[in-house]
Amino acid sequence: MEAFFLQKQFKTLDEQISLLKERGLIIPDTNKAKRYLLTSNYYNIINGYGKYFQDSPDHYVTGASFNEICSLYFFEEEIKKTVFNAALQIEHHLKSIVAYRFAEQYRDQKYAFLNPSSYNPRKLSDACRTINKFSNILKININDRTSSIYHYVSTYQNIPIWVIIDHLDFGGLYHFIKELPDQILNKIASDLTPFFFDNNGITLGQRFTPTIMLSFMKNILEIRNVCAHNKRLIEFNCHADAKYLSELHDQYSITASEDRKSFYNTFIIMQCFLSKTEFCILNNTLRKRFKNLNNDLNTISINDIFLKMGFPENWQLRSPLPQ
Repeated sequence: MEAFFLQKQFKTLDEQISLLKERGLIIPDTNKAKRYLLTSNYYNIINGYGKYFQDSPDHYVTGASFNEICSLYFFEEEIKKTVFNAALQIEHHLKSIVAYRFAEQYRDQKYAFLNPSSYNPRKLSDACRTINKFSNILKININDRTSSIYHYVSTYQNIPIWVIIDHLDFGGLYHFIKELPDQILNKIASDLTPFFFDNNGITLGQRFTPTIMLSFMKNILEIRNVCAHNKRLIEFNCHADAKYLSELHDQYSITASEDRKSFYNTFIIMQCFLSKTEFCILNNTLRKRFKNLNNDLNTISINDIFLKMGFPENWQLRSPLPQ
């Protein structure tokens, strides 16, 4: 049987513009729109963000303009930069705490991160992958004279955990932490609780368990990867609900039975890993971006976007957090 495959045909910029106009989209400046499509990709802008201004797959709502679509596209690009920066700050805090607690536990052991006995015995199969990752990092850097790893091997015949841990990405760090013994995990979770106290004035104590911590980290990692790989954040949901933490979620009227996969839910759990100043900057920057977007929207409501990201209605009107 002969197979037939549908294929999208190439369209020139003029053809792209004509198609958008046929579908009812207002284009105030054709030359500017063509330049924007050339440099930012029709698929990314129109297919990714134009759909929020449509009343059917091939038609835009009355009054919808190319400028509105570009504003939404630019808005998401900017908030992804902000969120990614916050994720880098979280990664930095975690690496510092984890390196300290790991070194404290195995202070007299060289290359403890390569020793299976340094990991949770219930998670050895996963730990082997982490050990292999550390081994590959050593192979890549051990002969590089500009690398700190080369310096420590040649000078001390050892690599401290606080040196090699900087070579892990957030995903590698998450798995490394997940595979550590319970004793270390409990200390890491406890070390993080001052962040929540600084942001909320509430002492969590042992209620911030390693299980909750890892659940929060997993969703932050997923959002971080969306931002890093330039995927669409609007409508993105994490694979699993973040664990319920009453001291946190009750403040936002989020119950234990509600969905906790949205970007908004991940945003609020970031305060468990960020300083007061860092979380205030994140909150206030997002608020400012939403306000700017609201000013640029004419044919849809900002609440349409909030709904798709899990935010409460008119969230941008809330008072900024004092920095």
